[in-house]
Amino acid sequence: MDEHRARAVNTGSMRPRTGLLLAFAGVLPFCAGLAFYLCTADVDTTPLQLAGSAAAAVRVLGGRADAFRDALHADHVFVAGYTITLVWVFLLARRTLARHVNQQHLAVTGAVAAVAAGVCDVAENLLLAHGIPHAAKGANLPFALATGCATVKWVLLALTGPVAVVLFVITVKRAASHAVPFLRRRAVPAPADGAPPDVIPPWPVVRADGARWPRGPRTDPPDGSAVRWLNGSRVPPEREQGALGFCVSGGGIRSACVTLGALQVLRDDVCRARYLVSVSGGGYLAGALQLALTGPLEAGALTPARAAPADVFGPGTPEEDHLRRHSKYLAEGTSQWLAALGVLLRGLLASLGLLVAGLLVLGLTLSWAYHRVPVTDLTCLAHSAPPCTPGFRTPAVAAILCCLGAALACWLIWLVTFAWAPRSGRPPLWAARAFRLLVVLALFLVLVVLALPAVAWGTMWLKHWTDVGVRGVGAGAGLTALLTYLALLAGTLWRRRQVVSGGMNKLFGAGRRASKVSQAVPTSFGQYLMVWLVLLLLTLVSLIVLGWATATGRTWHPGWQLGIPVAVLAVALCLDQTWMSLHPFYRYRLASAFAVRRWKEEDGETVARPYDFTKEPTKLSLYGGQREGFPQVIFAAAANLSGSDRTPPGRRAVSYTFSHDYVGGPDVGYVRTDRLEERTEGTIGADLTVQSAVAVSGAAFASAMGGQARVFQTLFALTNARLGTWVPNPASLTGLWGPEPDWTLPPQPRLRRLHYLLKEIAGRYPMDDRLLLTTDGGHYENLGLVELLRHGVRTAVCIDASGSSPPFAGTLADAIALAYEELGVRIVLDDVEARQLVPGSARPLQPEDPLAALNARLSARTVVTGDIIYPHELIVNGQRCGTKGRLIVARAALTRKLPYPLLAYASTHSVFPNDATSDQWFDHKQFEAYRELGRFIGEEAAEALRRPRPHG
Repeated sequence: MDEHRARAVNTGSMRPRTGLLLAFAGVLPFCAGLAFYLCTADVDTTPLQLAGSAAAAVRVLGGRADAFRDALHADHVFVAGYTITLVWVFLLARRTLARHVNQQHLAVTGAVAAVAAGVCDVAENLLLAHGIPHAAKGANLPFALATGCATVKWVLLALTGPVAVVLFVITVKRAASHAVPFLRRRAVPAPADGAPPDVIPPWPVVRADGARWPRGPRTDPPDGSAVRWLNGSRVPPEREQGALGFCVSGGGIRSACVTLGALQVLRDDVCRARYLVSVSGGGYLAGALQLALTGPLEAGALTPARAAPADVFGPGTPEEDHLRRHSKYLAEGTSQWLAALGVLLRGLLASLGLLVAGLLVLGLTLSWAYHRVPVTDLTCLAHSAPPCTPGFRTPAVAAILCCLGAALACWLIWLVTFAWAPRSGRPPLWAARAFRLLVVLALFLVLVVLALPAVAWGTMWLKHWTDVGVRGVGAGAGLTALLTYLALLAGTLWRRRQVVSGGMNKLFGAGRRASKVSQAVPTSFGQYLMVWLVLLLLTLVSLIVLGWATATGRTWHPGWQLGIPVAVLAVALCLDQTWMSLHPFYRYRLASAFAVRRWKEEDGETVARPYDFTKEPTKLSLYGGQREGFPQVIFAAAANLSGSDRTPPGRRAVSYTFSHDYVGGPDVGYVRTDRLEERTEGTIGADLTVQSAVAVSGAAFASAMGGQARVFQTLFALTNARLGTWVPNPASLTGLWGPEPDWTLPPQPRLRRLHYLLKEIAGRYPMDDRLLLTTDGGHYENLGLVELLRHGVRTAVCIDASGSSPPFAGTLADAIALAYEELGVRIVLDDVEARQLVPGSARPLQPEDPLAALNARLSARTVVTGDIIYPHELIVNGQRCGTKGRLIVARAALTRKLPYPLLAYASTHSVFPNDATSDQWFDHKQFEAYRELGRFIGEEAAEALRRPRPHG
C-alpha cells in the first residue's frame, strides 16, 4: 500500500512547456468535433432528445426527419470530440494538479463521468435514429429510453463540463507562468550558508487514503518511539531553551488589565525572561509593551524608544494613562457606538447582498439551462397565474429509479462478496465505488429533475397566493435583515448571569452554609434558539430567491441579466473578503488604545502618542523584534483545520504563532517572517504586522472557533460578523520558494477571494490549503502555557485571567492535559494549593452573615505551584539542567488578603473577577479593579518565584 500510493501522489517532473502544449492539445478534439457538427447539422436535436414519446417526437420532427438523422450522425463526431477532451483534461489534471490520492480519485471519477456521458449520448442517438422511422406508428419506447439517457447525459455534462473548464484554465495559467518568459514567476534565492531556513515543513501525517502529507523529506526526522512528542516540541532555530518564561492568558480587556497590573509588579523578572507568550487579551498588553519599546522609523531604521523595559507602562506613565482613558476601546461614546453598530450592519448587509446576488446569478443560469435543456419544463411558471405544475417527464423520473436500482444491485454484489471474503479473498472495490457514484448521480438527478423545479413552482405559487408586490418584497428583505442583525447582536453581546448552587461545605468542612457562585455565562438556550431560527429563516429566504430567479430569470431585462453576473464576478475576483469582515475595524480599534509610544513634544511635554499606521505599518519582522532587556514576544493564535488528518475529533485547531523571526507552528510548519513579508503581495501583507498579530490572537468570535458551537460560527460567517483572517500556510510554501519552483503548485494568493468566505460558511479548512484561517489563540489553548512549554523554559510563570468557570480552574486543567498530549510534558500541581484555588475555600471574613455572599467567592490563595517534568533534558545557556522545571500559576481570584478597596468592589459586583469576555467596555472602576487585582496576584507570584528552585 505505502509504496504504490506514494508513487500515486508523485506528479513527476513534467516541464511547464509540456504541460501547456498538452493542455491545448486536449482541446483540439472538442474544437474539431464542434466545428464538424456546426457545419453539418442545421437543426437542434435537444427537443427531440427530450420528447419522451412518439407523439411529441412527431411534433418536433415537423417533416424534417432526414435533417434530424443527419444531425444525429454528425453528433457522433461531436460526442467523440468532447469525450476525448473531457477525459484528456481530467487525466492531465490528475497528472499535474492533483496533490494527493483523494484529488486523483476525483479526477478519475470525472473522467469516468465524461465517458458515461458520451456513452449515454451515443445510446440516445442510436435510439432516436431507430425511433424516427417509427414515430408516426406510435413507437414510444425508443423515445422514452432516449429521454432517460439524455437526462443522465445532461446532468453528467453539467457536472463535468464546468469543472473541466476550470481545470483547463488553471493548468494553462500555472504552466504559462513558468513557460512564458514575461509571465515567469520570480525565483526565490536559496538561503545563504549558515542562514536560518526559509521554510520549516511540518511533521508528516498519513491521510486516510494512505498518502503522506507533506510529501517531501525532512532533513532531520526524529528518532525513537515518542515521535509525536518530539515533533510537537519543535520550534524554529535560534529559539534556545530558557531559564524563565512568562505566558499571559486570554480574556479580552479583563485579561489585559490583570496582565498590566501583574507585569508592573513582576517587571524585574519579566526583563530577565527569555519568552513572553501571549494569548488574546494578554496579547493586547504584550503588543502594547512591544510597540511602546519601539522608536520611530527614520531612514529605514528604528530609532531608540523613550520608554525603557524597566518603566514602560509603569504606574503613572503616559502610556498607562492613555490605556486607562481608552479602556472602552471598541466604542468610547455615542458616536463610536453608532459607528461600531454601523460597521456590524454594513458587514451584514454586504454579506446578505452578496448572498442574494449569488443566488440570483445561480437562478439565472438555471433558468436559461432549463429553457435550453428542459429536462423538466418550467416554461409556464413565469407567465401563468396561478402557476402551472412543472412538466415533469416520466422517462427522467424513471432514470432516477434506474440509477437507484443499479446502486442497490452494486451494494448487494458487494455485500454478498463481502460475506464470502474470508474464503474468496478481498471483496471487489469496484462494486463499492460504483454504488457511491450511482447514489451521487441519483441525488443530482433528483435535484435537477424534481427538487429545483419544485422550489421554483413553490416560490411562484407563494408569490401568487400572497400577491406580494415590490413593497412587500422590500418589507420582507428588511425584516430578514433586522432579525438577522438582532440575532447577531445576541450572539456576540448578550450576557446573562446564572446562579450556580455550590456544595463547598461538603468539600471544606461540615456546618458551613451552602454557597452560591455567581457566574457569567456567555451563551444561553435563548441565544441558541434565536440563532437557529434565524439560520432557518435565511435558508427559507435563500430558497425563495433561488426559486424565483430560476422561474423568471430568462425574462428579466437584458441589463439585469448581464449586470448582476458581471458585478458578482467582479466582486469574486477583485474584492478581498476580509475587508467585509470585522477584522479591519477590530484591528484599528485595538490599536487606538494599545498602540502608543512615549513621546516628548517640542515644548518639553511628555505624552503618549498613538501610532500612525499609514506611515508605520509595524511590520512584524521589524517592529516585533526582541528589545534589549525584554523577552521575545510570541503572539499565540490558532489555525483552524477540518477533518481528522491532523487534529483529533472536537479540537479542529492547532498552534499558529506570530513573532519577529518565524510565523507558524509545528503542525503547519514555520516560515521566516522577513522572507514571508517580502514574498507576500497585496492585502495579505497588511496582516503580517504587530497590530494585526494582536488582533488575530484576540479574534474571539469567528466563523471557526476550535471546538466551540458550530451554529454560532455559521451565523458569524454568513453575516460577516467574524474576526480572524486568512494568512499564508507555511507548509504550502516549500515547493514554491526555490530556484526551480514546482509549476504545478498554486502560487501564493494576492487576495482572499470569495471562495475563502464560502469555505468559512461550509466549515472546510484543509490542512494543505494555501491560506489558513487564524483566530483567537484560546481556540487552541487559552493560557499560552503549552506554547511556552514547547520552547522549554525551566521556570514558567502563567498569569491566568481567563475567567474559567468555578469551582476548578478549567482552563489550567485543559492546558495540563494538552501539554502531555502534544509535548509529553507532565505537570504535577501541589494538591493542597490547587484545592485552595476553589471559591469558598478561604476562612470566612467576619462578620460572616452580612458577608456570606462574598465569602462564598473567596479562595484561600491565588497562586498554585507545581513541577514540570519534561520528556527530555533541558539545556539552558549551554548547561544541562535535568528534566524538571517549575510552574507558577497566578490566577485572578478573590482572597481575604485583598486590599480593602478590592474587597469593597467585589462585594458590590457579584461577577467580579469573572466579567464576561464579551464585555469589552470597561469603565474606570472596572479597569482599576482588575489592574489592582493583577498587582496583587503579581506580588503573590513574585513571592513564589523567590522560593528555591527544585533540583532535577
